[in-house]
Amino acid sequence: MGKLVCNDSEKVRKKEKFMKKKSLKMVASAALALTMLVQVGVPVYAESIETTAETSWKSDVKDHWNFDSNISDQGNRSTGVLHDITIEETGNSVFGKALKFGTGTDKYMSLENYINTGTGQTSFSMWYKYDTSITETNTNASAVLLQHEDKGNRSGRTLLSLKSDGKYDTFINGERAAVTEKAVQKGDWQHITVVFDQEAKTVKYYINGELDGTAKTIGNSATDEVLTLRVGSHKSAGSTDPHPMRGFIDELYVYDRALSDNEAKSLYEEKATELYKVDLNVLITEAEKLLSSGSLPEENELHVKLQEAISAAKEATSAGTPVMETLKSAKDTLTKAMENYKANQPIDLEINTEEVTQHIDSKSIFGINHRYAFNGYGTFDSKNMKMKDEFVELYKDAGFGSIRYPGGTISNLFNWKTTLGPKEQRKKQIHGFYNNQGQGGIAPNFGIGEIATFADEVDSEIVYVYSLGRGNAQDAADLVEYLNAKVGTNPNGGIDWAQVRADNGHTEPYNVRYFEIGNEMNLGGEDGTASQEYWTKYAQNKGVEDAYIEGGTIQITDRYTVKEEDWNKTASQSDGSPNQVRYLRYANINPGGEYKDGKIIDDSKFRAMEKGVQVKVGTDGHLTPWTVVEDLSQSGPNDTHCEVDYSTGAIKFGDGKNGKIPTAGNNIYATYSVKRDGFITVSKAIKDTTAKINKIEGTKHTANVYTSYETVGFINKMEAKNAEQWYDGMTIHPYSDHVDGGNDANAFYDNAMKRAEVSGIGKVKNKMALLEPKGKVPVISEFGIYNNTEAQLRSQTHAIYIAKVLMEYVRMGSPYIQKHCLSDWYSDGKDSLGPTQQAVIQVVKGADANTTTGEGTFTFFSTPSAYVFKMLNSGFGDNIVKTEFSEVPTMANGAETLSALASKDAEGNLYIALVNADRDRDRNIALQIEGTDVAGNKMTIQKLETDSITAANTPEEPTAVQVTEDAEVELEGNPIINLKKHSFVIVRIAKAVEPEADKSELQAAVDAVAGLNEAYYENFDVIADELAAANEVLADGKATQEQVNEALTNLEAAKAELIMKDAEYGKVDAAIAEAEKLNKKDYKDFSKVEEAIAAVVRGKKIDEQTEVDAMAQRIEDAIAALEKADVPGKPEKPEKPGKPEKPGNLEKPGNPEKSGNLEKPGTPEKPNGNKVPVTGDETTPILWMTLVVMAGTIIRVGKKRLNIIRKNR
Repeated sequence: MGKLVCNDSEKVRKKEKFMKKKSLKMVASAALALTMLVQVGVPVYAESIETTAETSWKSDVKDHWNFDSNISDQGNRSTGVLHDITIEETGNSVFGKALKFGTGTDKYMSLENYINTGTGQTSFSMWYKYDTSITETNTNASAVLLQHEDKGNRSGRTLLSLKSDGKYDTFINGERAAVTEKAVQKGDWQHITVVFDQEAKTVKYYINGELDGTAKTIGNSATDEVLTLRVGSHKSAGSTDPHPMRGFIDELYVYDRALSDNEAKSLYEEKATELYKVDLNVLITEAEKLLSSGSLPEENELHVKLQEAISAAKEATSAGTPVMETLKSAKDTLTKAMENYKANQPIDLEINTEEVTQHIDSKSIFGINHRYAFNGYGTFDSKNMKMKDEFVELYKDAGFGSIRYPGGTISNLFNWKTTLGPKEQRKKQIHGFYNNQGQGGIAPNFGIGEIATFADEVDSEIVYVYSLGRGNAQDAADLVEYLNAKVGTNPNGGIDWAQVRADNGHTEPYNVRYFEIGNEMNLGGEDGTASQEYWTKYAQNKGVEDAYIEGGTIQITDRYTVKEEDWNKTASQSDGSPNQVRYLRYANINPGGEYKDGKIIDDSKFRAMEKGVQVKVGTDGHLTPWTVVEDLSQSGPNDTHCEVDYSTGAIKFGDGKNGKIPTAGNNIYATYSVKRDGFITVSKAIKDTTAKINKIEGTKHTANVYTSYETVGFINKMEAKNAEQWYDGMTIHPYSDHVDGGNDANAFYDNAMKRAEVSGIGKVKNKMALLEPKGKVPVISEFGIYNNTEAQLRSQTHAIYIAKVLMEYVRMGSPYIQKHCLSDWYSDGKDSLGPTQQAVIQVVKGADANTTTGEGTFTFFSTPSAYVFKMLNSGFGDNIVKTEFSEVPTMANGAETLSALASKDAEGNLYIALVNADRDRDRNIALQIEGTDVAGNKMTIQKLETDSITAANTPEEPTAVQVTEDAEVELEGNPIINLKKHSFVIVRIAKAVEPEADKSELQAAVDAVAGLNEAYYENFDVIADELAAANEVLADGKATQEQVNEALTNLEAAKAELIMKDAEYGKVDAAIAEAEKLNKKDYKDFSKVEEAIAAVVRGKKIDEQTEVDAMAQRIEDAIAALEKADVPGKPEKPEKPGKPEKPGNLEKPGNPEKSGNLEKPGTPEKPNGNKVPVTGDETTPILWMTLVVMAGTIIRVGKKRLNIIRKNR
């Protein structure tokens, strides 16, 4: 820790120089903006009062720091010691330099042995600007402004702190009753004066110059001692609750007297007047820019009023001596004129459909927390063992995507195995706050089987809260097998828990993927009435946080034992009956050793606790030890003996014959130790069992395990233990904390919207900063307005709160978001688990109804909050896309009025959820949609709108508030959406459905290609890909005409590239060759052969092969039809009968040659095998032979030439 002590005596002597410098800073350039934010209903700048020429608050000053240095410039000229803080420029012309507080702890200015606030009167005054951007700050804790340090045995207390809700309080006399009525908004400059009067034992707070109500009592335990004063930090080292100041402190005044109302106001106005002037000048600049935008015509009334307001503001700021009242009036008028002008202008909402920021499971993300107790708070019919029909219809109407079971606190001691089987076989369950007055065991009619059946019916996914307060690793592994394994898988051996499930009516697995380990188990208090720490409170040699994480041995010493089905202390006292049995509260659950005849038989070898149990009986303060024996059968009637069953944690007493009966009304206490499994071991069991199921079944189940220990320590310790793989996220329950306002509906609404940001969203952001870098997610399994019983919780106010925070939870990555709670009694009060008004479905008692058991007749109605879920669950996309408003107006307390969440689904439909939290003003939102052309698309708008922020449904009017839907319209471009005040809207833009594509041409083209003979083509593979693509388009029912046309074009182009093979002309050539062998002179008419040859057409393709073959056939037929001509000079003579002459090659006399070879003459063939007859001179045969040889030679030469011509063709 660094210290800076400045004892600059020369600076002290030059006080005048400092004051002059300060004055110059005050009147410096007004270009720097300052927006004063104040408590609801209280103006930042109070109106001017008359003051004397010599302002009295400047006299009798103990010290004043303007923080040009750490030395006081008035009064005692005290020097402050700076501990790891600095004096820096504020960036504001009115304040100049100030004391700067950053991150971390133990950073402050100290004044040693400075002042006694335990006697007489003292006053403190300061300006400060709280820095809300420091995310490490615990947003639920107070910030210390002024603090005393301890001195010896005298206690130093907090003099002034700024609470998380913007109110001030003090602990000066050991009480925190003195809290301000009004709150300020953190984030900008505020002024506070506090006056302590130890004679009257009161404190007065002056918030921005105005007295807050009246003087408030501060208690009587004053510390009458001069103590060290700290500015900006608590006295305890490392304190984060309360945490140090963040931001700037300036103009610190200290008085050893009480300031009057007028003095407090004048003290404030010294700076406030100048601040008003600076602020107003900035506002004038903004207003002139707004006016010059030309959004409204000059003759428009709003334009005229804004112009007039600007002129009045300029006149007020130009006055020689600024007048507070005039400045205030001008600022208020100008602010209102600007708001009215802006309200008539659309605010742009940019939606980039191409920038997906995250993916969600829209079917399950928007869910609800439901509790098994009291027949599901009257929603379950225990006679027919099913959910009540009227309730089911309301649930389906809301469409909850997931349901959390067995609930929150109520789940911490839930024993799921004893909720199986017939109703009469089940055992009562233990309430999370089991020792509250009158709280007994809870009938588990709405057991694990019933929730699963209901979830199937309403299509909700189960989120299971595992009871670490009761369970262990073996029990958790059995649960996973029961929920998720198929019958016969039995991953861990032993009882086939999937078979148990099947025997209870559900053969198929439930496929639960989300597991929370305990509920809020970091919350302490009295065991049984307020604490959710349970057995972790009793861990040996470690704290509760370490016990939760890693388990260990717990030591229970002289704690009362309980009935198996009722842990209330009164009920667990001896009732004087024989054979009484009591149980050790935190012994391990027997996992069961056998499943027989529909019942689970305990494992007698299991050890529920360690050996050495000690038992005492009596009244508190007068307990007598009893002896633990193996067998009571050997005990006498007065022997104070008992048996201990180490497999179940049961203690059995005698019947008056064998062992004494504990006296009625006596308590039964025990001392014992148990080895308990912690989070890591249980998570391993869940994940390992899931892995075994996947391996055996070939499935891909996931087990997401979330811790319920909502602390920074858990995150750090899991990292230190190298165990981060065993948790996937942290459940966070970001309730609003108490919302102020009471019966003032407007104040309640405004405060609720602010609590939504500070607690509802701020709590999650703080944890996000630690979880996100480790790849873990925040899990919002309970949220809403809490700790309030106003009827306004059942109204539109709560619906807007829910919609506002829910959008941010989606953006922050919660895998499911579940409102607490689904159902609760319609009442004006609350029960041990909180206010009943927060339930989204209200349960109304009938005449015969019993809210202790949930039996009897109940009716139901939905609140507006249920409709928020109805709207989101009726359709939302899985892909969240980027959204950004051009501006976000704020309420008077700084709460933002606009929220948006946009998504798109796989079909390209767009969903935009919008909230307008402004309770006074409608807003027009211009959707600027990028990445999607919405022209031609159809738009529908669902609206949750009411005339009043208190509008609600009631038993008499259960549908007074309803969701409405505008008629579908076709968009010409980006639309403008009118958001009514305090409304929730979902805009759905459905992608235009194109007319069904005409695929007839494509089908014909595909059919044509399919009819082709692949063997005919040299390159048929070139069309294969395009043919496959075309078939895909034909099979796609959503294919567009553009896609169809493209496929057709591609297919036809590929078809055009096919190269068909040539036809085979071999037969034609052979026939021609035969014809060429003949001498046409030898035949009467050779013309038919010549015609057939002339008719041959070359260049045909293989698909015309038939035609080519026909050409060959015609030649052959013409040759066959030839008739021989008569021989010249020879009388006709009938031919001798003989063997018909075979058609031969007349061009090749002699022996037949191979086809086509005409160059080798051979021996002339003798027709019919006969010689040519000789008639007349012998020279005639020689002449004929010579002619034949010459003719053959000529033919051969002609044939050669013909072949050469063909080759060159």
